[in-house]
Amino acid sequence: MKNDLRIIAKQKRKLISLDTKDKHTFLKNINSCLDRVCSIENTIKEIGLYYPISNEISPLVFIKYFKDNNITTALPVVDSNSHSMVFKQWFKKEKLQKSHIGTYEPLRTNKTILPQIIVVPMLMFDRKLNRLGYGAGYYDKSISILKRYFDKKQKNFITIGLAYSEQETKTIPYESHDQRLDFIVTEKEILSKVN
Repeated sequence: MKNDLRIIAKQKRKLISLDTKDKHTFLKNINSCLDRVCSIENTIKEIGLYYPISNEISPLVFIKYFKDNNITTALPVVDSNSHSMVFKQWFKKEKLQKSHIGTYEPLRTNKTILPQIIVVPMLMFDRKLNRLGYGAGYYDKSISILKRYFDKKQKNFITIGLAYSEQETKTIPYESHDQRLDFIVTEKEILSKVN
């Protein structure tokens, strides 16, 4: 069932575009979400972003916010053997390389980061903050590992998903390994399970 949803979601997302007003509202929602996240956890030093592909919403608009707040940015590097990711420090002007799964990654020799916030791409979402990813489980596994790590440190670990409002669906099939997000930001609203 999830594979059928992925096919539909990929086709649908290709056709979505935002007008200038919606883009402006999206940026406002992103900044509002970041302000909320930083008020929940004001000791954040590092964040994991993704480099957008295939009409994904770009999280690169976050970079200025984090640079202004002295927060280090990182991008994921996929480890196909363990089906997880490590995050490597990345500066916006640094060159990226294409991975075996088609994503863009910083050099594997860059400094490894344990981000306290991860910004996550998706194909679909529901109002319970479930996301439909690409099916490899990289984000679910990495989120699970980082949650445990920050729990031991007694710090909040926060996930933020970016999506077009049209990517919403009534329900995403949920499996035990799936990780719900803390926030989903669209051009229309901010969904949150965090008060």
